Amino acid sequence: MRVHNLVKELVMQKVDELFADPAELAAASLEVYDEGSKLDVICFVLNRVPPHYVVSGRGFAHNESSDFQAKFQRLADIYRLAREGMASVGKHRRERIGTFEQENNGPYFNFPSVIGRLFNGVNFEPVHDVDLSLYHEGQLVKVIDPNWHNPYHLSLNTAGTYLFWPHPVQASSLEVEKTFEFELRAQDEAFEPMKYYFSLHVRSSREFVDFVNTASTRLKDLYLFPRE
Repeated sequence: MRVHNLVKELVMQKVDELFADPAELAAASLEVYDEGSKLDVICFVLNRVPPHYVVSGRGFAHNESSDFQAKFQRLADIYRLAREGMASVGKHRRERIGTFEQENNGPYFNFPSVIGRLFNGVNFEPVHDVDLSLYHEGQLVKVIDPNWHNPYHLSLNTAGTYLFWPHPVQASSLEVEKTFEFELRAQDEAFEPMKYYFSLHVRSSREFVDFVNTASTRLKDLYLFPRE
């Protein structure tokens, strides 16, 4: 028995179509095609749309006969997100060209990714169209690479979820323990300003860790309150 994510297959198909269109590539400054950019866009979309799993032909047939309006809206959302993803990948691709710096040998303080959710404190709905920023010692935190954003823009499709991955910091020696203090800030005209403080305790190691693992730090749910 195999599990199929119909949304994944649809996303891959529609992203392929957009990448086959020279006008779409030009609009996103992706005239020079590469497979990595396409995969980045596919991940961008899949992280922002809910999956739809089936395990049988009956499930696939049920999906085909489901509400047309809902399917049409899903397709429209995928196209919109794919174009947003292409624009984002194109922008950060330009930033990366000629700017790669070989990391020095360790040791480093490597940080886990930081994940959490932001809600409206009155109606408890997920917040969207708000920028959330991560600071350390009053400075905007550098993130692992341009595909990870700081500030992080909360979109409608991510249900209030945000994610940061701080860039490793050079350490003086191996096996040193240190606590780093961080601050989350949200500032938007529709809401009262919010600040939230948390700390990460890490131990220095020789390696510069640039791969995602499951050891994320999950923060408690946070709330924004509308301005009166």
